[in-house]
Amino acid sequence: MSQFVYEKTYGASPGEDMVYDLEALINSYNGEQSVGCVKIGREHGRIAIAAFTLLMRMLHEGHRQSGELVVVDASSEMDKYDCRVSLISTHSVAGGLPFGC
Repeated sequence: MSQFVYEKTYGASPGEDMVYDLEALINSYNGEQSVGCVKIGREHGRIAIAAFTLLMRMLHEGHRQSGELVVVDASSEMDKYDCRVSLISTHSVAGGLPFGC
């Protein structure tokens, strides 16, 4: 019974059901934003998700330095589901700015 309540609240546990729930959530979010802000894909049995926020979009369009230097921070650790998060950023006089994830 507790597994049913957990899945209803937080979605499916790791596995194919989780991927289907995640794809549905991504499609719903992209529909609300009217642009494709998040993409999901599979490659060699692995899943990759790319996120693009409104701030990141504005940086792509208006921040001149974003075309000069991009840094990929892949130093994150894996969580219990073997997931990694890499942040893509660009430089500015104020410091690093998020450019993608």
